[in-house]
Amino acid sequence: MSKIQYYSFPLGLWKLQLFYRLGQRFDRWRRSRKKAVAALPVICVGNFQAGGTGKTPVTQWVANSLKELGYEPIILLRGYKGRTVKSTVVDRPDASLFGDEALLHARNFPTIVGKNRVESCALAQTIARTNKAVIVLDDGLQYYELHKNFSIVCQKTKFDYDTLLPQGRLREIPHTNVDAIVSVVDHVPAEKETDWEGVPNFFLQRHSAMKKGALEPGAMVCGIAKPDDFFYNVQKAIGFIGPEFKFKDHHRFTRKDLNRLELATEKFGYRVHCTAKDAVKLEPLIREAGSPLKLSVWDVELVPDQEASALVQAIAQKIEEVYINRARKEA
Repeated sequence: MSKIQYYSFPLGLWKLQLFYRLGQRFDRWRRSRKKAVAALPVICVGNFQAGGTGKTPVTQWVANSLKELGYEPIILLRGYKGRTVKSTVVDRPDASLFGDEALLHARNFPTIVGKNRVESCALAQTIARTNKAVIVLDDGLQYYELHKNFSIVCQKTKFDYDTLLPQGRLREIPHTNVDAIVSVVDHVPAEKETDWEGVPNFFLQRHSAMKKGALEPGAMVCGIAKPDDFFYNVQKAIGFIGPEFKFKDHHRFTRKDLNRLELATEKFGYRVHCTAKDAVKLEPLIREAGSPLKLSVWDVELVPDQEASALVQAIAQKIEEVYINRARKEA
């Protein structure tokens, strides 16, 4: 497949993308000259495109699938929009410190936040409680300093139709140095593209489900990369079109935001529908302010098709290979 397709035209945009591409290639070369190998197996969930590809729910799905097989998943991520730099175990619900996505993971799994993922892997080894521990790396495909044992690329819109930053969303030109692609879709197509350039493609169908609160009219709040799907699904579920409040991805809510929401929802009994990602930041703020706002919290559920079981089996097989190979080296 020709790489020219990943550039835009006219020529001015193409030049910007070329400069970005050269910088990205140099950065990859510089940071991948010496790769660290973690003591635990590393399963990476990442993307070629920036933002909104379903990494967080796919990471949760992978971790849950491995837990059901008897493994001990430990989730690692940078903690975007958090203040933490040194690798730290998430031990309290502080989104400003750890980032909102880390709090979502920490509800179900040991979670480590830190800029240096090699350092985070070493910390994961110290907190592992069993000999079946495995690292699930959320958004680590472009972290070139760390060797990954199994890499998954997430997509909602097909990355091979996209173009490079800054015009498109591609963080790098797609390559085959990955083990699987996961397409997060609203509906699994009747005719599925089961691979891309020889890399197997699996489908997970997403559903919005209310996890907490009441299914009643109110305002909708969303601070994620692509809010329109959330608004549509909530409106469809409650049969009501309410006020919409769009915030930037990873938005840090303030008392001023609460005041706006209170004014907009007074006639609805202060009911607010929000994503789980927003709830981890809104709930502490509401308690602290003594606000009358009442949250209905929605989250994404992923339903795999039958073929997706092969992906879980492939991941487990790779984990067992890592365990066996490292046991031989230690013998």
